[in-house]
Amino acid sequence: MDEHFSPWPVVCAIDFGTTYSGYAYSMRPDYERHPLNIESYQWHSKEMTTLKTPTTILFDKAGNFHSFGYEAEKKYAELAERAQEEEGDESVDSDDENDEDNIAEWLYFRRFKMKLYRDYLMPKPKLKFLKLSAENGKKLSAFKVFSEAIKFLKNHFEGLLKKSTLTEDDGHSNRFSSSEENAESSESPWSDDILWVLTVPAIWSDQAKQFMREAAIQAGIKDDNLVLALEPESAALLCKQLALIKRTDDISVRTFKPGNKFMVVDCGGGTVDVTAYSVKDDQSLRELHCASGNNVGGTNVDDLFFKLLNEIFGENIVNEFKNNSPSDWLEIWRGFEVNKRNIGYNNPDEFITFSQFGMLFEEFKKANKSRENSVKIRLQEMELNKKIKCRDPKLRIKESYFTDTVFAGPIKDIVKHLKNLFTEKDVEDIDIILLVGGFSECPMLQKEIQKEFPNKAIVNPREGSTAVKKGAVLFGHSAEIIARKRIEQGHQLDNFSEFPNCVVRRSRAYYGVAADLPFVDGEHPLVCKYTNEEGKTICSGIFDCLIKRNQELEIGKTIIEKTFRSFNSSLISVEIYRSDKEVQYCHEEGCEKIGHILVSVSDDSRDKRLFKFKLHFGFTEKIATAIDLKTQESWKAKLDCLL
Repeated sequence: MDEHFSPWPVVCAIDFGTTYSGYAYSMRPDYERHPLNIESYQWHSKEMTTLKTPTTILFDKAGNFHSFGYEAEKKYAELAERAQEEEGDESVDSDDENDEDNIAEWLYFRRFKMKLYRDYLMPKPKLKFLKLSAENGKKLSAFKVFSEAIKFLKNHFEGLLKKSTLTEDDGHSNRFSSSEENAESSESPWSDDILWVLTVPAIWSDQAKQFMREAAIQAGIKDDNLVLALEPESAALLCKQLALIKRTDDISVRTFKPGNKFMVVDCGGGTVDVTAYSVKDDQSLRELHCASGNNVGGTNVDDLFFKLLNEIFGENIVNEFKNNSPSDWLEIWRGFEVNKRNIGYNNPDEFITFSQFGMLFEEFKKANKSRENSVKIRLQEMELNKKIKCRDPKLRIKESYFTDTVFAGPIKDIVKHLKNLFTEKDVEDIDIILLVGGFSECPMLQKEIQKEFPNKAIVNPREGSTAVKKGAVLFGHSAEIIARKRIEQGHQLDNFSEFPNCVVRRSRAYYGVAADLPFVDGEHPLVCKYTNEEGKTICSGIFDCLIKRNQELEIGKTIIEKTFRSFNSSLISVEIYRSDKEVQYCHEEGCEKIGHILVSVSDDSRDKRLFKFKLHFGFTEKIATAIDLKTQESWKAKLDCLL
């Protein structure tokens, strides 16, 4: 397909989720024989085997990485149990407070991905300076937490390859322990042959996307071996390949055909990402409306559950229990996760049982001067005694009350977003909705969406919970990756037929640069007026729009070119702005600087030089290149959004 670049021999997609994470992979020969021959690693805990592992990470008291996933949960639970056993034991030496296994010194993080999320009404965080709070309140650099988590998954996969493949030099398999605690590995012989695909929500900011890229590079993934994939789009790439459609008069089941339209609703732990597509004649996807969504994922349900606990027991008492009995707290979380998946299957008048509440009951009893039946009295005061029952160590909640209090709000928000989206002309005639992601398996969510849209087909594909990571593997094998590498190395995409099946995306916002024009009295605001070094009166900060919101972005075609002059500088900066609405000036409300293109000039001669920069839209990340118009030298520029 391309004389300069060959597809990577191995593609590994890391699905870095809010609640659970994992990876999937395939070899190029397997992909060419059967694209859906994608392996997904299975993770093991004491109770179960799953296709993802919890997004939890543990650091020791020195801030060194210890474990990730089930292993992190296991170690943290052991530390918590030991702390509980030693509490009140006078035989324990006070010096043990400095013991390396003192839980108060360890840093345990869970569900930290959403710290990178912001909508454009929220203050812009400085992500490169962001710190995350561990369960014990101690803080650690977000960059370190994310990079160590990605590093674990990277090393785990490279270790899997080392033990499951043969090396040609000696004909013997490299032996490597597959246990999670031994996931750290030395340099892998596969390092240069793996394309890493890291998934991110489509609704994330350019800043958050760059943060994830930089964290992955810090984790040991080479910049040239890394691409970002959009989560709902990845799911769409997989679903397009699945046989999901059956005619009533035919026994066969087929995939989507040209002209079919469908919507993907990716209901993850932290966000709900929605995209809509039509299938083109070459079986590629064309986005019908720019990606949309919000932070209304499954963890919102979790927040409402623990809000209910705070209302019953009091926030201070719940926090005291959390700090004093972290092992029981972890068990409550696990029990909630199990019960959450079954909501909607049972009789609404049945009661859902939660265990491990004994110590919380004790904390509440102590706070109420050891009054007997204090929890029952509290429930009577709240008029909840017929909806919530307690019998040490169990709390039992009536399913109808539980769904109304905990599930109804987040599900209502998701349905409301879909209703608003279907008012858009581009998507109003779509009659197929594909639900993917972990939260999509919630029966109550499926029922409510079907109830709201009775004339649409609501499908929860059989690959729904793994659709993102498997679709990201397909993305890594696609022609778009070759096109990207050609552009980054200064080549032109003259023959677009060489790159079939590339997704045509749409812009989520207006993008532009700050421009200066001669000042016109009565037209330009005085706040933008200044006199330049040549004595001319100039209006600065005019928003020169490059890309409009919802504009189609085609790879190799949607390219913005700007020419500028350099003088006595080896580093030139071009500022990029973003706005959700049409604006005239960069200082207007809703318009913000998202980053700048840094152009390194190799020749430091003092003459004025003309340069052209190109900003390539249409990929999952914006790509900037620069050309010296004197020498015609072309190189990749850096679009820096971590301001």
